[in-house]
Amino acid sequence: MSSRGAKKRQRTMSRSARAGVLFPVARMHRYLRKDPRHLRHRIGAGSPVYMAAVIEYLVAEILELAGNAAKEFKKSRIIPRHILLAIANDEELHQLLRHVTIAQGGVVQRINPFLIGPRKGNKAAAAAAAAAATPALKTATKIAAKKLKASMLAATSPSKALATTGKGSLKKGDSNASGGQLTLSEKKLAQGQKLTVLQGDLVKVNVDAIVHPTNSNYSFGGEVGAAIQRAGGREFQQEVDKLLKESGSMAQAGAAICPGHKFPAKFVIHVNSPNWSDKNAQMNLDKAVKNVLKLADDKNLKTVALPSISSGNAGFPKQTAAQIILAAIRDYFSSAKSSSLKHVFFVLYDLESVGVYTTELARLDG
Repeated sequence: MSSRGAKKRQRTMSRSARAGVLFPVARMHRYLRKDPRHLRHRIGAGSPVYMAAVIEYLVAEILELAGNAAKEFKKSRIIPRHILLAIANDEELHQLLRHVTIAQGGVVQRINPFLIGPRKGNKAAAAAAAAAATPALKTATKIAAKKLKASMLAATSPSKALATTGKGSLKKGDSNASGGQLTLSEKKLAQGQKLTVLQGDLVKVNVDAIVHPTNSNYSFGGEVGAAIQRAGGREFQQEVDKLLKESGSMAQAGAAICPGHKFPAKFVIHVNSPNWSDKNAQMNLDKAVKNVLKLADDKNLKTVALPSISSGNAGFPKQTAAQIILAAIRDYFSSAKSSSLKHVFFVLYDLESVGVYTTELARLDG
């Protein structure tokens, strides 16, 4: 029998595949429907998607903390004991899962230092060792029930719920700094500076300066530049024209600063970001980021917000750009004798950039 004119059978996709999560959405829906507490309520189509995304995020965070615990014990395999220690050493996770029993996890030792008594040698070191009956996991990423609830409230679509499933913490940003944007990941460097990934609008972030990737003539051709120009209006355009007239064209990887208008940031740092096709493009991107930070230090600024420099019209692969930018910031603060900068924000708007920067920030060696 001829198959001409017959419709092609479309490949069926599971609800989990359509939502972009690993946990079974259909099973979550079935559990919600069978729950006696929900018999009188209608289960929306998005409810099991949010539930699967949040549980997947929670599992990823617990595994990350358990991996840190395994590393403390110099083990290459995570066992239930490491999961128990990861939860027990996180106060908010411990409160969230205090009624959960982990099989083969053992018991967390809680010994009063007074019962151990003095030891030979340094008394201070002995007291500290007695007080630390379990490995200190303070450097691990913090996650709490409040952050978990914030992620559910902030997700207005399955795609936004998926944004919470990456590594790093999710919480509502500090209104004094992030302008109510969504904080997706955060890390503190060894020198004390804090790096934060935000999802939102660059011109709405309340910082000392925002960064505008441009060319030698301060063009507003990119999406970031168009948003800054639209928010700043005529007064800001006059500041840029004045800067171009006084200092001339900007050198490759160079940076210049001018006052901001009609948005929270006091200044705008323009940087001549390199194109992917340029010679020594990666070296110039590293140099451009360091020039931005040096200029911010010269102006005694404390906070600065950056977009994903050179990964738009400049053609840089997003992951490559993120790796270079994060490494340049880390190296700058490592080599600087002192810096006025205390907080660097990465303000992103698309989910791909958010996922890349969240992952690379978690991998960054502080």
